[in-house]
Amino acid sequence: MNNTDNVLGRVVELMAANTKKMGALGARTMVLSKFLEAVLPHLTTLQRVEITRSFRQGIEEALSLMDDVALPAEYHSALLELTNAILTTLGRESARRQ
Repeated sequence: MNNTDNVLGRVVELMAANTKKMGALGARTMVLSKFLEAVLPHLTTLQRVEITRSFRQGIEEALSLMDDVALPAEYHSALLELTNAILTTLGRESARRQ
C-alpha cells in the first residue's frame, strides 16, 4: 500500500506541474493574441507584406527544426491553425487598407 501512495503522490505532483505549465502557456497565448490585435490596425500595407514574408520564413525554419522530432498531431494542427489564422488576418487587413 505504501508503494501505491508513493506512485499516486508522484502522479499528483506531475499533474500539478503540468497544470502550471499549461497555465503559463495559456497566459502567454492570451498576451500575444492581444498584442497582435493591438498592433495589426496600425500597420501599413507594406509593413504587413514584409511581416507576412518574415513570419512565413520563421515558421518554415521552426518546422524544419522539428523534422526529426515526433510531435503529436494536435501540436501540428494547432500550429498550422494559428499560423493560417495570422496569415489570413494579415492578408485581410492589407486588402482593407489598400
